[in-house]
Amino acid sequence: MKRFVLIAVCTFTGLFAFFIISKYIMKPNYTATVQMYVDPNDDVTTSSANLTELNYAQKVVNTYINFLKTKVFYKQVIEESNLNYAPEQLKRMTQIQSVNNTEIFEISVTTLEPYDSFILVEAMQKIAPRLINSIKDTAEISVVDPVVLPTAPSSPNIFMNTMVGGMIGFLLSVMLSFLWEIIDVNVKNQEDLLKRYQLPILGSIPNFHVNKKTNILLSKVISIIRKQKQYRRIEESINDNTKFVIAEAYKSFRTNLRFTLRSSGCKKVIINSPVPEDGKSTTSTNIAITIAQTGAKVLLMDCDLRKGRLHSFFHIASTPGVCDALSGMISEKDVIRDTSYENLQVIPMGILPPNPTELLASTQMEELLKKLEKSYDYIIIDTPPINVVSDVLSLVKLVDGVVIVVRESATSHPNIVSALTKYKFVEANILGFVINGVSLNQGNKSRSRYYYYHYSNKND
Repeated sequence: MKRFVLIAVCTFTGLFAFFIISKYIMKPNYTATVQMYVDPNDDVTTSSANLTELNYAQKVVNTYINFLKTKVFYKQVIEESNLNYAPEQLKRMTQIQSVNNTEIFEISVTTLEPYDSFILVEAMQKIAPRLINSIKDTAEISVVDPVVLPTAPSSPNIFMNTMVGGMIGFLLSVMLSFLWEIIDVNVKNQEDLLKRYQLPILGSIPNFHVNKKTNILLSKVISIIRKQKQYRRIEESINDNTKFVIAEAYKSFRTNLRFTLRSSGCKKVIINSPVPEDGKSTTSTNIAITIAQTGAKVLLMDCDLRKGRLHSFFHIASTPGVCDALSGMISEKDVIRDTSYENLQVIPMGILPPNPTELLASTQMEELLKKLEKSYDYIIIDTPPINVVSDVLSLVKLVDGVVIVVRESATSHPNIVSALTKYKFVEANILGFVINGVSLNQGNKSRSRYYYYHYSNKND
């Protein structure tokens, strides 16, 4: 089901490709046929004491068929028909066989021209009895079903070929899907994470970007079918559902995080990911907003001192920020920014430092956190991906725990293992995973409209 789109595309591609090939590329073939009856006129008792008359006749038919598969026969047919074919070529186009093990045999010729097939079989219809009589004069060959001019091509069978193409596309795509699953080392779903690492799933955020486009397209189709201008109303409904289900997804994450963090006082949490593009900054922003909505005082810190981007979510300047406070150029109060969300404040990354690892590992960082935790219930810290740089390892001893953000079908298990190994080395408290980009076919039906959503200062 995860590869349904691939399977559907390959199946329809096979159907379409084989239809085009059969209809417009393959040349039509025309087959003309004649059926003839054999009467050997032999005394069965003298021919074979162990054969019935019917069995004997069938044996004779096979012998006569072999007579007609000789070069002599094909040369005579070519001379009679006056067509430009070589004996070997004509032999390949001709099929001679008995009909259901009876005394009747059938001759059929397939060519690219209906008239050629007819002329060749008509010549065989005349020559076959003469040739057999010249070898065995007692045999009688009579025509049962005379040759007629073919009016329709015998091949290709467009319908059959199209079905075969669809079946080939389907089978190949299914095989490819299974092979893909076997060699795929990326996170497949929540169960995959739980089974491999025995760490809790704190949050599950559906794939908003893909499914939003799908639903908007669906709404357009519905409006076209109904021939009404309902697109705007449907789109607004989808947006409302989007806000609701994403808010619920992060509220679930918030609840799980609260149960995980049982320490008293300010709760300091690092949000990190094994590699870039897993959605850690978006997760940091959204969970900070969701916690602030409960009335708790929350500080969001951008400690990704290389490529910090939290300031862009709140439309504030990146400086002054964490780097400025750590360098002693400015006090911590001067780097704290208010946001449009009540109870939420942000410290951006600040100026780009030449030594980010040393700054985060410094005593100034420890002192800064001690000062800040007196004024907040939660401090959410966004950090750079651990498998890219080791900056986050300097902070794990200063916080209550680490949340690892991964993305379904994007983050690989080797990257997760590498990250967990590094955290284990510094004895970090891993709280659990947040999985982004969850596909629609996971979970129950009530989550079938989940989307991935960036909270903006227009929505709370």
